[in-house]
Amino acid sequence: MKTIDLVKEYLASEGFRYEQDEYGNVHFSYKGFNLFCVNDEKDSSYLQIMIPNVYDVQGNRMKGLEVANQITRDTKILKAILLEDRLWLSIELLLDSTPNISDFFPRCVELLCKYVYVVQESLNK
Repeated sequence: MKTIDLVKEYLASEGFRYEQDEYGNVHFSYKGFNLFCVNDEKDSSYLQIMIPNVYDVQGNRMKGLEVANQITRDTKILKAILLEDRLWLSIELLLDSTPNISDFFPRCVELLCKYVYVVQESLNK
């Protein structure tokens, strides 16, 4: 089964509503945050969960890059990137052939949501 199908199955089983866009990405909300899982047609074992537009660095790109580097360096699994002047957070995993998504998906989503606040605190100093 493709990873994106596992995500949809998991979300449905946990009572989450989700939407799938024209690229096959799965969008859902959790604790007021809008997240999405990327559908990678070329790699069915790849899972990427993202929170877009976490923070607008408002012309202070260097500070945004410093915070992104710190988060990426200091966490085991989280990546922070700047797209234009917006900071995004993501988690990327390669899954084995028989993953139990409920073992790790909730923790990944919680970690992403937690780091939205870390980003905001770091950039507002």
